[in-house]
Amino acid sequence: MKKCLTVMILFSCILFTGCGPSASVNSQASTDFIGFVTQLENNQVLINDVWFSFDQQTVMLTDQDKKLHKEDIKMGKKVNVTFNGEMQESYPRRASADQMVFLTDKESKIEETVVNLVMSDPRFSQVVIQSIEKNPTGLYSLRFKDLSLDRDVHVMVNVENERVIVPIHTSTK
Repeated sequence: MKKCLTVMILFSCILFTGCGPSASVNSQASTDFIGFVTQLENNQVLINDVWFSFDQQTVMLTDQDKKLHKEDIKMGKKVNVTFNGEMQESYPRRASADQMVFLTDKESKIEETVVNLVMSDPRFSQVVIQSIEKNPTGLYSLRFKDLSLDRDVHVMVNVENERVIVPIHTSTK
């Protein structure tokens, strides 16, 4: 009888803990997304791995509150996009932008240079940014997917010398 009661209590606990409210992946709250412009087609812009659509109601401005237009969108620009939280899970993902704020601080401008150096390198095309960070050596580490090669790529960028360095991978096998 004790075993049966213990099993029923355990089963009840498991059942009730699984019946709480679920968290939705695509919430309706406003969400921010920071990344770099790598493609622009019609009224869509690829920022990192998300195609953001925009229209007349989409607010476009700089972080200095200067109003911008579609013609002002340039490749490599760092942008903070606000959207309604709904994102299609395709690759690249898709969402609708409510606001695009183009960042103009010193670090953002340097990172734009890094992204533009990679995008202008003839070894790469269709760049989808995954991450960018500054190393202690002063070089920038940039990880991206090259859709034309269908391959993840990791490069180092020397901004001072305007050089993109592709590490050589050696195998001991």
